[in-house]
Amino acid sequence: MLCTLSEILRDANERHYAVGAFNCLSLENVMGALEAAEDLRSPIILQVAEVQFPEAPLELMAPLFLRAAKLSSVPVCVHLDHGQSIETCMKAIRLGFTSVMFDGAALPFDENVDNTRLVTRMAKAAGVDVEAELGRVGDSGVDTADVFTDVEESVRFIEATGVDALAIAIGNLHGHYVHTPQLNIQRLIEIHEANRLPLVLHGGSGTSVEDFKACIHNGICKINVATAIQRGIMKAIRERMQTEPEVGYIPLKQVMIDASRDVVAEHIRLFESNSRV
Repeated sequence: MLCTLSEILRDANERHYAVGAFNCLSLENVMGALEAAEDLRSPIILQVAEVQFPEAPLELMAPLFLRAAKLSSVPVCVHLDHGQSIETCMKAIRLGFTSVMFDGAALPFDENVDNTRLVTRMAKAAGVDVEAELGRVGDSGVDTADVFTDVEESVRFIEATGVDALAIAIGNLHGHYVHTPQLNIQRLIEIHEANRLPLVLHGGSGTSVEDFKACIHNGICKINVATAIQRGIMKAIRERMQTEPEVGYIPLKQVMIDASRDVVAEHIRLFESNSRV
């Protein structure tokens, strides 16, 4: 069933678990992700990021996501991840997405507030929820300190913009990890206590189990997963081709579906969202 972000995250925030937001770039990803969610009776978020549009155009992914969500027996939010402009967010809203993220984290604070507030105003008029980002999530390929989300700024930002969820920076990293990040759980606790709004962890792939558990028990309600799915699929394809070098295209499609399902199922259990529906 197609749902908004708020509808899915409300229960997660109250009962201290997280909903997985999985970047799906193909039909096989979507089929595998929803199979896992339905098997485990978990809500789920299907999403695609603007940087992924060359491989997964928004106009083509939107009907796939929406139809799959409507046919599903579990709650499914269809979300734009890391929208880089107001125009992209508006395009996703027109295509039927139930949630959009405007990523203004690289902008000065006041400009991020102004742009996010505008997106929120237009999204709410269409019944669509909004995620924003404050602080800078690092790049896993560069071993540098991240700019953590400031607690006081988070309060001002949420009050000024009216967003439904906030992605924060607490030492988390995007992409393939060169080392396991050390998350600042104390900063997370402080942000959570100051706001009580559903918080989002980006760069979920590669985080330790201990940090994941600490996050979901202290305010993180949505966790993004992209790299783990891609790596799981490639590993499964390589293994199949090693044992069957002449394997056909159709069997490989099933390999992709199964690998997507397995990675998503693993994260659903890790995030404790199973058996919530």
